[in-house]
Amino acid sequence: MYQIIYENQTLTMLPSTPFSLARSCACGQAFRFRSEGEGFFGVVNGRGVFLKQAGAGLSVYPCARHEIEGLVRYFDMERDYGAIESQIMADERLKACLPCASGIRIFQQDPFETLISFILSANNNVKRIQKTVAALCDATGEAVTDDVYSYRRFPAPKALSLLREDELRALGAGYRAPFIRKSAQMVADGYDLEALRRLPLALARKALCAFPGVGEKVADCVLLFSLSHTDAFPMDVWMKRAVRELIFGGTEPGKARIASEIGKLGPASGIVQQYVFHYARENGIGVRT
Repeated sequence: MYQIIYENQTLTMLPSTPFSLARSCACGQAFRFRSEGEGFFGVVNGRGVFLKQAGAGLSVYPCARHEIEGLVRYFDMERDYGAIESQIMADERLKACLPCASGIRIFQQDPFETLISFILSANNNVKRIQKTVAALCDATGEAVTDDVYSYRRFPAPKALSLLREDELRALGAGYRAPFIRKSAQMVADGYDLEALRRLPLALARKALCAFPGVGEKVADCVLLFSLSHTDAFPMDVWMKRAVRELIFGGTEPGKARIASEIGKLGPASGIVQQYVFHYARENGIGVRT
């Protein structure tokens, strides 16, 4: 499924199926990657790293040997994305997505960071989310200086819960400030987000919706992008319009019909959704006129 080359603190992962670092970083699933030179700088598994496209694969620097397993998991290298892309190609309605979305991989991020980031995503855009996440990290994230980079990790739940609502608003959280503070407090008090990985999708979604500021769309983003629920299909108003155009030929489907068609996409429907999402955003499909 993939080949690993490790030398001089650089991990190179070469999957047997298409991989695009740029598309994976730009498809709206993560907010701590910034363009730097020929690649991206990001904080992955709490470590500041430089990511670069390496032919058909990915190189990560710096990397210690004990970090390899976590990076393979983070970049979902063990999954057969070739089979998923073949499924998309075989679907006359969706195959148009492949030329601009091929190579996307679903990152498996830290669940708490993903929860807070997607609470911030409500009625927001990517640039503002990135700015607010960076401000939260600068304000309360652990400062790290290693041999290569200086950076801040994402705030621990306790540190974030101790910020006042007015402080969170000043950092860019806006009306979401109480949601962030209360959700951080729930995790700081012992709520085990990792336990949701083992629940059926419907139960995991229901559990996440108990967090302040979390509806079904945010819950599905957290489940897909950090908890391995590849059948979670994030759906907001914008995405509903894109699905209507691509899957239903512009007609207005009912909720039951949408659920039926998504179910037919199988256990990787959430990954397929990300291809559709990226294609629709790149082409302005579903954008309100």
